[in-house]
Amino acid sequence: MADPRIDALRRALAAPGEPAPAPAGRRRAAVLLLLDPGVTGIALLFVRRADFLRRHPGQIGFPGGAVEASDRDIVATALREAREEVGLDPGNVEVAGSLPARLTHTSLLWLTPVVGLLRRPFTVRGDGHEVAETFWLTLDGLLACPHRVAVAAAGAGAERRVHYYEIGGRTVWGVTGRIVHDLLALIGEEGPAG
Repeated sequence: MADPRIDALRRALAAPGEPAPAPAGRRRAAVLLLLDPGVTGIALLFVRRADFLRRHPGQIGFPGGAVEASDRDIVATALREAREEVGLDPGNVEVAGSLPARLTHTSLLWLTPVVGLLRRPFTVRGDGHEVAETFWLTLDGLLACPHRVAVAAAGAGAERRVHYYEIGGRTVWGVTGRIVHDLLALIGEEGPAG
């Protein structure tokens, strides 16, 4: 039986607005939130970035990267990056829509999370370079794990809320934690955005 949260997600993303333009001087990027609705609890694919990378070394995130001139749109960026980083065939993804873009505070990218539903099982193949590890966590697991929010400086006297999810010996935090929070809130399973 299909999880009703998948239908709620499709409905919530059915009428996407025009993506917000990137702030001046910020490069656009995209990540793919790949959900496997065939797994009990709805699995979500994560990557751990290689330790030698200049930006976000060793951090947990989603397959993704910066827009290239050949990309048709932000969805094409997310799907291209997922193909490159985890071997995902773009034809195996139902694109449901996207979440609000977020500014990464380390690399200052304007990051759009694209939400995709896996059509059929596939074998994840890390790229052996940028991606040190791939793993799946379920939405049920993320909902049940310890979650805390800290306030951090965002420059010019501003503050931002940083979400931390402790699950399976890992800490999902930063922009990835914020995106997870946005996703859970979209399906009505998390507290108010903040």
